[in-house]
Amino acid sequence: MAPGSLSADQHRLLQRRLDEAGIGKAAARISRRPAGEAQSPASHAQERLYFFEQLNPDSALYVVAGTLRMRGALDVAVLRESVRVLVERHEALRTGLRVDDTGGVVQIVHPPEAVTVDVPFAQVSEDVLWDEIRLACRRPFDLAGPCLLRPMLFQVAPDDWHLVLCVHHIVVDGWSLGILAGEFALVYAALRAGTKAALPPLTTRYVDFASWHRDHVSSGALTGQLAYWRERLAGVRPLELPADTAARPDRPFSGDVVPVTVPADLVATLRRIGDDEGATLYMVLATAWAIVLARWSGRRDVVWGTAIAGRTRTELEGLVGFFVNTLALRVDVPPAPGFRELLGRVRETCVGAYANQDLPFEQLVREIRPDRDGFSRSPIVRHMLVLHNTPRRVVEPPGVRMDVLPVHTGTAKFELEIELSPAEDGGLAGFAEFSTDVLTAASARRLVAAVLAVARAGVAEPARPVWDLPLTETTAPIPGGTGAQVLDRWLAPVPIGVVGALFLSGVVAGQGFNGRPAVTAARFVPDPSGTGARLYATGDRARRTAEGLVELVDAPEPVAETAPAGSPDTVAPAAGTAVGPRTEAERRVAEIWAELLGIEAGFDVHEDFFELGGHSLLAVRILHRIRAACQVELELADFFEAGTVANVAELVDAAAPARPVAAIPRLDRSRFRASTTPDVTKGENADD
Repeated sequence: MAPGSLSADQHRLLQRRLDEAGIGKAAARISRRPAGEAQSPASHAQERLYFFEQLNPDSALYVVAGTLRMRGALDVAVLRESVRVLVERHEALRTGLRVDDTGGVVQIVHPPEAVTVDVPFAQVSEDVLWDEIRLACRRPFDLAGPCLLRPMLFQVAPDDWHLVLCVHHIVVDGWSLGILAGEFALVYAALRAGTKAALPPLTTRYVDFASWHRDHVSSGALTGQLAYWRERLAGVRPLELPADTAARPDRPFSGDVVPVTVPADLVATLRRIGDDEGATLYMVLATAWAIVLARWSGRRDVVWGTAIAGRTRTELEGLVGFFVNTLALRVDVPPAPGFRELLGRVRETCVGAYANQDLPFEQLVREIRPDRDGFSRSPIVRHMLVLHNTPRRVVEPPGVRMDVLPVHTGTAKFELEIELSPAEDGGLAGFAEFSTDVLTAASARRLVAAVLAVARAGVAEPARPVWDLPLTETTAPIPGGTGAQVLDRWLAPVPIGVVGALFLSGVVAGQGFNGRPAVTAARFVPDPSGTGARLYATGDRARRTAEGLVELVDAPEPVAETAPAGSPDTVAPAAGTAVGPRTEAERRVAEIWAELLGIEAGFDVHEDFFELGGHSLLAVRILHRIRAACQVELELADFFEAGTVANVAELVDAAAPARPVAAIPRLDRSRFRASTTPDVTKGENADD
């Protein structure tokens, strides 16, 4: 996944120009950590996922899965040995994570001999295959390990097999799955031939990278990048799509997918305007994407995310691990400019983001402290557009045809994410993953279709104002000889399912307010179709359904500023008066907060954790300290719902005693050295 679908030559050119400008130059070499150490620090990205798992211990949201479909005569014993070789080769696959005695998240690498690699086998019919695969992949992981890879083998027919590789995202990314698929094919072919696979040695380990990157971030080397993102995202609010009335979540983070295909002729057209404007294919697609997000939400200020590989150093390209980073792309989409002009703005945004890609997204969220409306959704990015720059191909072993197929776990990290890869016919193919508590499959398809329609119209008429580009049907008759239009604030038609203002034409629009010209002018506006007629602004909010009907939507009711339901009651202090600890529990909690937040001890016990400078990962450490000091068991979700020292102290007083926690065991590697298990990769990767 190269930045924004840059080709290899484009990426090298960009990097050279950045180096010439003194931006993003290579940092010091990655030093190796001592071999055999009991634990090492987790990366910033791993900390974020570990925190999420504490809040959602049964979620499959961060389970990464893919299947290798193999057709031909398969040797199951060789397949199992091939998987074992991969686990031995890549430390990340035998790494567990937990909180240490200081409250920090650490990695524990288990030696190959301590990890048992099981590949369960089942014969299933084709009609239940994918149900079985999804069911298996939805099982939660124990992040302590020792192995966060869960392989499974399904046989559909004598010559039709599916090897499912199910891994937790905390130790891999999408690039890593590609590495595993390619190396599996090479190892399998070599073992079938009675030889050893010629895999390149891995000179760096993921734990080395994690420590190096943490030091690099904390050293101040990324101060300039942080300043860039602070300015770029100042005052940012996450964009929200109007929720479908038919959307029904069946569990937290529930999601689904619809396929996406971009025809080859459209891709060629998009590439041409990109070449003319010095933009990549991703930038052209992102321009259409930004227009649709703006039109769908009714907001000019649009922000979305894209994934960046995070492997800017050559020694990381063949390493399995969690490197991917998220870039937040923010663009203003006013009505007037044409597609070509907006493409220039998107290009500038993307280039700036690529030049500042090293700052971990987790660090960015922590630093800019955007407004939060809960703990289930990202406070900045809720929509993603990702374009891989190479198709996923695997070298096929002799006698076996092999294809890589994605597996969807029935979850969604974002309201909508479109992920595309090059197709063999010159087009693009992929999927749109959507949250089922916001969108239905029909709405997701309409959004995708709108992106393609805007892209096609935008390159055909690059000077046409972007808010005028065709997006959906505008009117449909309703009973009584009256026409209804659902329009946005710029009097542009909104897509099906999107809430807008209801305007009427026909008989109703022919009447004004007798003797009240000002009211008439405000209520009767020119028809944007240019017919010379006028529309009546009803003042109602409505949406058009897929069946062509218009349904009214109740206006949102004001929301009172009250504490969340179920949270402890809080007595607000008098203005200007700081309330100090009043109970022993409040005193202990306040001392822990003051120490870990780095603030004076005299703060108000009713002050909010986040307003005092707290963040999600620090909450894990505070809970660990409270547990040790007060000998009670608190849940992370309860901590966030409480939010203040006073409320957390009430939880402490009411909590159950803590369960004893076993210390992290020191691994005795000597007991494994006498193993007689054959090592098919001995000598190739001694440092691992």
